[in-house]
Amino acid sequence: MSDFEEATESDDQSTWIESEDSDLKELFGHNGVLLTAGIIVADVVGAGILAMPVALANFGLYPGIIALVLLLAANVHISIVMWRVRMFCPSCIGTTTYTAYVRGAFAKAPTWQRRAIISLTGFSQKSFMVGMMVLYLLSAGKGMGMLFYHNHVCLPTWMIYAALLLLPFAATARHMGSWQSLVWINVATLMGTVLIPLGFYTIIGTEEIKVPGSEVEMFSDLSLRRILSGLSTFTFGMTSQFMLVEIIAEMKEPMKMPTAYAKVSAPFQLVMFAVAGIGGYLYMGNKVDGMMNENLPFGGAFQVAAGCMLTHMLISYLIKGVVMCKSVHRAVDRTYAHASDNRPRSWIGWICIVSSMLVLAWFLANIVPFFGAAVDLLGASVTPISCWLIPLICYMRMSWDYPDWENSEGRKGGRRSKFIKIVEWIVIGIECILALILMVFGTRSSLLTIVEEWETFGEPFECHCEGLWQTCGCSAQHAGMAQFCPTTP
Repeated sequence: MSDFEEATESDDQSTWIESEDSDLKELFGHNGVLLTAGIIVADVVGAGILAMPVALANFGLYPGIIALVLLLAANVHISIVMWRVRMFCPSCIGTTTYTAYVRGAFAKAPTWQRRAIISLTGFSQKSFMVGMMVLYLLSAGKGMGMLFYHNHVCLPTWMIYAALLLLPFAATARHMGSWQSLVWINVATLMGTVLIPLGFYTIIGTEEIKVPGSEVEMFSDLSLRRILSGLSTFTFGMTSQFMLVEIIAEMKEPMKMPTAYAKVSAPFQLVMFAVAGIGGYLYMGNKVDGMMNENLPFGGAFQVAAGCMLTHMLISYLIKGVVMCKSVHRAVDRTYAHASDNRPRSWIGWICIVSSMLVLAWFLANIVPFFGAAVDLLGASVTPISCWLIPLICYMRMSWDYPDWENSEGRKGGRRSKFIKIVEWIVIGIECILALILMVFGTRSSLLTIVEEWETFGEPFECHCEGLWQTCGCSAQHAGMAQFCPTTP
């Protein structure tokens, strides 16, 4: 190894030890089981839930339900596997960031392996979080425009208003549990975002807003592209692993993370995903398109659902933003980056970073005219890496380096049977294969979609008033507008 490589490795290790020791002191002991479950719900159940009916339409009702349940189960399993490494791999205990966790899992690996996996983790996690923050700000701006649809303000301006609304909360939130009330408000607005459209469909009906010829299929005509699209939507909507280490680090009792995830959060996720997906699909049929609340006609229900979406997206951005901005803060000004540091420089640095990230998110949301498809591309290319493959590879590495890890101090329940271990390794193999398929073929499918729909995307920084203004010029295709725009096909 060259002198430069030795120095770099030494710096990496010393930085890790310094940051982990200090971060552990400031973070450990804040969040209980219920609050952690609420944060996991806010982390997992974001914009993806509103696209669940579209995901089911790609499969048909019965295969869609099976895919939903299996992928949620896989997500819970990978999260538990990730927790095992964090709690029982000697070099991962106490880690508070995803990259430090991966570095610890590969502490005994050759240097080239450790550096490669750390670089891949950092890139995939940060790019995924930035993409999600951009999506949330875009959706929040859209929600604000839908809430005030009588005001003919363009989407880029609505996003500025949404960012300004978010800024005071983001500037003062340096822990994911800083604004505990917002976590529960997020859960309530999430339910409103889903249940209001379904309630409208139940009371008013869907005759006037349902696409002609749309019907419920028990089994759709499956094609590889439809399967990949549906799987990508499910996977994108259910992932949490890219910031699970940071969530565990803020728990009072990290050993209780499986309770928070599997016993509290996962059942709620299953109910909400199932209600949104199955309910939306049964009402709107196989030609359903867009987010659930977008299928409502302009009016009171449309506005209330938009207000719920606005709140839900802003809080989801807030939680992702805490993790992302803390990472940036540590990178640019480590000495003053502790969340408990109340010195003026620390707060000024934090506020500047939060504001800069909001500006960046706004810019990216406007500069890419095919942002929705770009997010699908990001989800297909980065999500399987960051949220499936890396956690599973870390578990494999721990099992290789510490084959007797189940006898670790603090491990309860004793050894699992040989049969259970074999079954789990088969499941892990299937999960890895599925992640690779989604990464390769899902990315290709997303690129093809971008190419095919290129002409339908607007230019950067365009008004994008579709679905925001109750006018034929902007929203002729919107639900319920046919009576006002008779030329609408």
